[in-house]
Amino acid sequence: MQGVRSMEKLLLLDGNSMLFRAYYATVYGRMMKTSNGIPTNAIFGFVTMFQKALAQIEPDGVMVAWDAGKPTFRHEMYPDYKGTRKELDQELIVQFPIAREFLDACGIRRYECEGIEADDIIGSFAKAHPQILTSDRDLLQLIDDTTDVLLMKKGISEMQRMDAAALEEAYGLRPAQIIDLKALMGDTADNIPGVRGIGEKTAL
Repeated sequence: MQGVRSMEKLLLLDGNSMLFRAYYATVYGRMMKTSNGIPTNAIFGFVTMFQKALAQIEPDGVMVAWDAGKPTFRHEMYPDYKGTRKELDQELIVQFPIAREFLDACGIRRYECEGIEADDIIGSFAKAHPQILTSDRDLLQLIDDTTDVLLMKKGISEMQRMDAAALEEAYGLRPAQIIDLKALMGDTADNIPGVRGIGEKTAL
């Protein structure tokens, strides 16, 4: 951890978020495969986003956080957590180890831990003042004077830098209020109920 604190610019990437976005941004076109039939469309998108982030941010250090799988401490607190999510496509599942192999070949540090999610790992390193690349808006709560969030937008090439001013302009909120927003409106993707009858507009 001492080495992380000393870095001038640390880039934290949400590996699961990146690979998911890369897969679903490319799966509806022509499926990319190797000569022996292994799908590679998610890997292509993942590498494209990864290289663009490196070029844009020019970090001194990089770490990619991954989910370690179920169960997590949230499942212990709320058994129906993410209970409505469908099973992952097998074509996506087989690309997870390839993404990890790519990072290892590039000498990029990756980290995962049983019982917690990639978001939790990124949150734990937020005090190192990183740049965070994700498509998960939950991580907007980590924004402060030294930490920005790069939100992956349309497809695999657009990114939106969110700092405190951009968050205020987009939502009229301070970073810590993202927690209140989620508590009020809930999160259908994670199967977390909010307050009955309150959607995003009312919650904001």
